[in-house]
Amino acid sequence: MTTEVSDRVRSPLPTAWKAVMSVAVVATFLCCAWRVWASVPVFDDDEVVLFVAPVLAVPVLVWLVLVIIAGVKKYAKWWRWGLLVPVFIIATIVLSGLYVPGRIGWLMTRGEMDRAAARCDALESGRFGVPYKSETIGNYEFHHIIGGPRGDCKFSLARYYPGATSGFMYLPDGQIPTSTIDTRYVHLGGYWYYFR
Repeated sequence: MTTEVSDRVRSPLPTAWKAVMSVAVVATFLCCAWRVWASVPVFDDDEVVLFVAPVLAVPVLVWLVLVIIAGVKKYAKWWRWGLLVPVFIIATIVLSGLYVPGRIGWLMTRGEMDRAAARCDALESGRFGVPYKSETIGNYEFHHIIGGPRGDCKFSLARYYPGATSGFMYLPDGQIPTSTIDTRYVHLGGYWYYFR
């Protein structure tokens, strides 16, 4: 007893379609990798999102047109290429939304930041009329570092300074900062907080 399976034969993908889809996939991957890499030294970087979005729009638009063509023409196995673009974008959104790149960057530099917080007074800049100076610690470049009266230390990132104020707070006395409309805090474990 034989059973007949009726499969509709689909035309193979044209070489030009594969080439353009490959370029769209690679361009999307590079934009997403750029966004993830830019998030390593900071946790929430709106400026990078604004720069990546217009660049990412072009390959995504090309991808969308190709997927529509594939749906209309019913090319065989188009989805193998077609699914890579949304997978890259979703992975980037999830990783960035959960601050995974920033937390990896933080873990890479945590030891150096602990040592810097211990000598905060020596690093403190901008005192007694002296202009602020940059200080590089691990993955981060700080515009200025200010010590507090209870052993706390504020490290303000140089990135986009003074337009965007973000950085790290070391609060050894156990105080917990409260987020406001202007400033949001992310607890990094121990006495450390990221502020933006």
